[in-house]
Amino acid sequence: MILKCKMCGGDIEPIEGTNTGKCLYCKSVMTLPSLEDEKIVNLYNRANKLRLDSEFDKAYEIYESILKLDQEQVEAHWGLVLCKYGIEYVDDPRTKKKVPTCHRANYESVLVNSDYRFVKEHSYGEALKLYEEEANYIQKIQKRILDISSKEEPYDIFICYKETDSEGERTKDSVLAQNIYQSLTKEGYKVFFSRITLEDKLGTEYEPYIFSALNSAKVMLVVGTSTENLESVWVKNEWSRYLSFMKEDSAKSLVPVYSQMDAYELPEEFSMLQAQNMDKVGAMQDLVHGIEKLMSSNNTSKKQPLDKKTTKQVQEVLEGVTSLGNNRYEVTIVKEKRATWYYLFIIALVFVFLLCSLLVIEENFSIAFSNGYHLITNVLFGNNGMVSISNILVILQSLISLLIVVVGFLKLRNRKLVHVSNYVMLGVFFLDFLLLEVALHYICIPSLLYWFTVFLSFLFLLVNPIWNLDTSTKTIVEGEEKDRLLLKNKTIRENFTRKDRFPFPKKFFLLGIGLCIVIYGITIFPMVFSHHGNDRDESKTQIEIISNFVAVRKSPFQDEYQTIGIAKKGEIYTVLSTSYEGSNECFKIKQSNSVKGYVCGSPSNFKLLNSQGNERNSSVKQLEVINDYIRIRKEPSLYSDMVGQVYQGEFYTILEDKKQSDGSSWYRIKTSYGVMGYIYSGENKEYVKIYDAE
Repeated sequence: MILKCKMCGGDIEPIEGTNTGKCLYCKSVMTLPSLEDEKIVNLYNRANKLRLDSEFDKAYEIYESILKLDQEQVEAHWGLVLCKYGIEYVDDPRTKKKVPTCHRANYESVLVNSDYRFVKEHSYGEALKLYEEEANYIQKIQKRILDISSKEEPYDIFICYKETDSEGERTKDSVLAQNIYQSLTKEGYKVFFSRITLEDKLGTEYEPYIFSALNSAKVMLVVGTSTENLESVWVKNEWSRYLSFMKEDSAKSLVPVYSQMDAYELPEEFSMLQAQNMDKVGAMQDLVHGIEKLMSSNNTSKKQPLDKKTTKQVQEVLEGVTSLGNNRYEVTIVKEKRATWYYLFIIALVFVFLLCSLLVIEENFSIAFSNGYHLITNVLFGNNGMVSISNILVILQSLISLLIVVVGFLKLRNRKLVHVSNYVMLGVFFLDFLLLEVALHYICIPSLLYWFTVFLSFLFLLVNPIWNLDTSTKTIVEGEEKDRLLLKNKTIRENFTRKDRFPFPKKFFLLGIGLCIVIYGITIFPMVFSHHGNDRDESKTQIEIISNFVAVRKSPFQDEYQTIGIAKKGEIYTVLSTSYEGSNECFKIKQSNSVKGYVCGSPSNFKLLNSQGNERNSSVKQLEVINDYIRIRKEPSLYSDMVGQVYQGEFYTILEDKKQSDGSSWYRIKTSYGVMGYIYSGENKEYVKIYDAE
């Protein structure tokens, strides 16, 4: 059974001859529980995992369940100590070793804690030494935290909320909490609001200030807009600690404050508490009035309302202004910023994809470019030459790709263009859909460049830049300059709302998809899914389509390529005439919907249903075709023009046998339709079987 490291979660290897083990990952040496009971070991691993995730309360419960199974489990008692003091192990930058840090300060010294005393009494050897070293280290941390917190002024109210979401963006809870903070501050209360209260504590431990505020505040407001946010690790860490303080101090009160959710969605721990719904009219006034009553009932003297001068000073603090005296001020400059590294990665990905696309279609792209020039001259000067539809599509897709890249860059550069650029991307996506229909209509396989444009349009449509406000820069200015900067900051803050972010246009998207499906049904469905073959008629020359589909072309000549329909596998067509294009055979057919055209390709595309061979005649020398098909050549040469084809199972009278030096032969034959020419026997005569005259 493998026990997981309580410091990093890696596997632990017991140290032989001791009651300790060493982590194979972080190399830390630590105490070990008994490893004989698999159930208990699994509980330890689960509890340690929760504690590593800062779920201290849940981990505490599991350690207690271990003690219910075995009260003598020393490591479980030590786990209770770690949870009570919120111990997390972090890397010491000097020694590179794991050392404890405290997230739950407590007035009780760890050295007199009952669980720790049990640990000391029942430990021995290397384990006892490690327990004592860690306890002394935790005691030093506790002493430093209590020393700092004792110097902090007491707070009236503590606002508990979730500041950022999983993407690092500010939550709605934070905005609501700041509105409450401003309202309470104007009423004269000293409020702990981490966004502002801890603003000047960057780079230091927050726990001393949080502990001081939790311990001194008479009221905690737990602000949330979702159950997930209210039960997030650090939010729950604060309000669960405050609930434990309430058990020791009846003067403390906790008020759940919620918005955009129902009261029954609040955590179960709040079920007996009076909550405040901020979606109601006048909710802020009701909340302030309720807090005033709580403070009065707790015999807490509320401070006098702030005068105008003090109110202005408080407002300036909220706006990032600090008076330095002599009409000089330190002002926070508000700027917009975005996570550039993330978008540089996207741009790099786009260019890699573009490079791969161009490498694949390089030859076709050059042809498409020249044909595009030809197409433009046709339009301008009225020439009648035809241009390949596939090449036109390549040109359009290249232009669309360029448009997407340009608009995508603009979207990343300026937040004001997000709204416009997303509509452009949405339009491009639907244009790509229509181009796909055109390609299918003309039996063109969409190139890699087509999928590149689809990829780009989706990428830039679904991924919006994550914009934030940068308040890290400060400057010292005179009074008039201060007012100008504050006005500019106010404008930026007011403009910076989630409404500026482009919402995914679900209605437009669904409407567009529906429109594309309708267009597809009108244009492509009848051609692809309807049957246009003829009935079987043995009195006529007919072919059966044996490939998945073949384009029905307006002309048998490649430079006049234009698809007018599709002939599908299994369909039968009456042959009106036969011609040849290079090494391919072209049959002129008439579909059941009266559309006449040509189906062209190799014999692997078609099967001739009416035999064009002769009847078996034993009085003359004949051959039987045993290969799938053999081309009929005008002359006895593989480089000679093709004039027809013969198929497996057909018999032909040999009019002339031209033997070759390699043992093969060219046989001159004549089909029942009057086509005369030469067919090749193969080097080992594997294509035909010869029957001599009797």
